[in-house]
Amino acid sequence: MRGLMGSFSLMPLQDVAELLARHKISGSLTCERGTVRKTIHLREGDAVGAASNDPREFLGQLLMNFGHITEEQLTKAFQTQEETKVRLGKVLVMVGLVQPETIRQVLAIKIRETILDAFIWDSGVFHVDDGPAPHADDLDATVPMADIVKEAEFRATAWNAFRAQFPTGAASLIIDEARIPPATREDTVDGRLIMLAIEGKTIDEIGLALHATDFHLYQRLYALARQGVLSSAPIRVVPPGAASEAMAAAELLEQARSLLAAERHEEAEEKAARAVDVAPGLEAARAVLADAQRALLGRLRALLEPTRVPVLRLSSHEVALVRLSSPEKYLLSRCDGQRELRRIAQVAPLSELEVLKAFRKFVEAAIVELR
Repeated sequence: MRGLMGSFSLMPLQDVAELLARHKISGSLTCERGTVRKTIHLREGDAVGAASNDPREFLGQLLMNFGHITEEQLTKAFQTQEETKVRLGKVLVMVGLVQPETIRQVLAIKIRETILDAFIWDSGVFHVDDGPAPHADDLDATVPMADIVKEAEFRATAWNAFRAQFPTGAASLIIDEARIPPATREDTVDGRLIMLAIEGKTIDEIGLALHATDFHLYQRLYALARQGVLSSAPIRVVPPGAASEAMAAAELLEQARSLLAAERHEEAEEKAARAVDVAPGLEAARAVLADAQRALLGRLRALLEPTRVPVLRLSSHEVALVRLSSPEKYLLSRCDGQRELRRIAQVAPLSELEVLKAFRKFVEAAIVELR
């Protein structure tokens, strides 16, 4: 199986997963689409670990999503992890915040969410590498690949139903408060979801506030819609322009290389990311994108030194008038004058690069001051 690689347009992930399970492969499966990269570690056909650069699939994010820890507790756990160099799950068990069985259960969810999200990709590339599985740990989880394939089949049907009910994450929600089940507590996922919807948050904004993966979010939305509690508000969807698609990946890549050479890192990242979107299998575009992101991140990390605390310079009314994306609105909601920028970046369901790009924008627009 060494060296198995290909494109999902030619070999769907379901076929790859079934092959790995049938041959009881040990090693790793890596899936990439655009800037997203996911790796599943395998031991004799079972998934025993997962890594992803999507922060929503990090262990800490999932523990917050399911209500096992708070954002403040996660922040303190990260501080302990930095001091002790111990894995996050072990830190949370050591300080008594989470039981070992809960860590194992959430790690199993992490494995499933990491790989199951890739089953619905219609483009992207994969490669399988032989090699020993990670060292076994008493907090590890094991999920048979055969079970993941079965769940993927169910989810494909579920997503069709979800998208029929909620076509876009840019929509807000209409709540029928008379239909909210009396037993729904504010500290539950459904309770928090409903309160955010009542506040006028869009589906995308609710997902960020809950630190939820797409499937878990839409699963709860659909269940509440079936109960008559909520529905999607109408929204006019503007089809994306075709201009960026018309430019060949090779031309985008050449532009990205020129911009990178001129140290215009953000523009280089944008062009390279578009090249990867147009041609997911173009390794040269991935390499340029990685170089641009590393360089840009290196520059933006200056925002973290020395320790900085972001403070809003506008009133909440003035902030509401500024045109912002869902992630930007989420990040501004964390600016309470107490949280350090470094800690916001650690616990946000966004990549460090996304966080720092947003805060640079806030500073330049005089929305936020770093003290």
